[in-house]
Amino acid sequence: MRRLPLSLLLLSLAAPVGAGCELYDGPPQPRIVGAEDGVLEDASAPIVLAFSEPVDPTTLHVSILRLETDVEGNLFDEDDDPESTPAVFFSFTTSLTEGGTAELVDGNATLVIKPGAPLPVGPKLALVIEAGLADVEGHVTKTRKRLLFGYTFKLECDKPSTVFPTGKYFLLADIEKPLQTQVQLWAAFYVDPETGRVRGQATNADRDKTQVCPMSCATGEVCRLLPMPQCVAQSERAGTVDEHSDYVPYGTPPTGYSFTIEGCAVDQPGGKAVFATAPTDIVVQIPPVTLRNVTLTAEFAPGADGVLRGTGTLAADTVLLGTSASGKGEGNIVGRIVAADEAPPDIPDPPPAP
Repeated sequence: MRRLPLSLLLLSLAAPVGAGCELYDGPPQPRIVGAEDGVLEDASAPIVLAFSEPVDPTTLHVSILRLETDVEGNLFDEDDDPESTPAVFFSFTTSLTEGGTAELVDGNATLVIKPGAPLPVGPKLALVIEAGLADVEGHVTKTRKRLLFGYTFKLECDKPSTVFPTGKYFLLADIEKPLQTQVQLWAAFYVDPETGRVRGQATNADRDKTQVCPMSCATGEVCRLLPMPQCVAQSERAGTVDEHSDYVPYGTPPTGYSFTIEGCAVDQPGGKAVFATAPTDIVVQIPPVTLRNVTLTAEFAPGADGVLRGTGTLAADTVLLGTSASGKGEGNIVGRIVAADEAPPDIPDPPPAP
């Protein structure tokens, strides 16, 4: 292979950009101002959406909705189920704004959103920018853009709470970072209705190996009865928290684990409650994983079926895979209360408070 002389190579690297090529000018890129790691402080403050360059207002369509997805990660207005619809809190186009007000400022490079009511604290939210957003030169986005965010919650157990009661709960945590996986948990929560203080124990949940399917399962498979009988791998994700009867608590090390939770439940308008926890560590021996300062924040409310259900987020300051730090941990969590006669009898209780 013929090599260029060093002098020619240096001259080619030093050639001014534009002498034979042009800088790429892509469509506008959005960001939520002040969202540190996707977290905002004040749910009553305006949301400031900044773009990397001025936009064509007629192409801007923004909405804010609760982050709810199917098992494939599709938002409820992206899947094939006509009965699943997202909870939309705000929507903006230049011709119609619903759920608050919005104003384009800074030469059409910033959208200031003022929701008509405070957005929920606890659940992960998505600010969605529809495809087709263009800058003034006509560079257009080809795909929908999601910006995920949520709000912090201060732990102050000083008010009566009745919405989030003592009971057994089944939780599904879909971890997004540093690895994508699902964690299933059985939890026993004890709530002081006078102060809202919560003490609980969350325990790893595994698929029940004793269940029997109508068909014969291969070695290494277990029977899943919901949503229909099927032989699956032990690691198969749950689709919804209503599949709780397929799971039993398993906290025995080295593969099982259990951890204590301290937190607060605070009643909110509309028959809802925010449940937030103090930081705690989670240690799994096999595989060796440690999560430092894990916190959970979720909003719970009775569903259409009368069952108390919640959605929210979880975060860890540091995730250790073995002894190697892999950055922060992030994920979404859903949960529901389970009637005492439907929950496994051996869900561990938290140890006595010190």
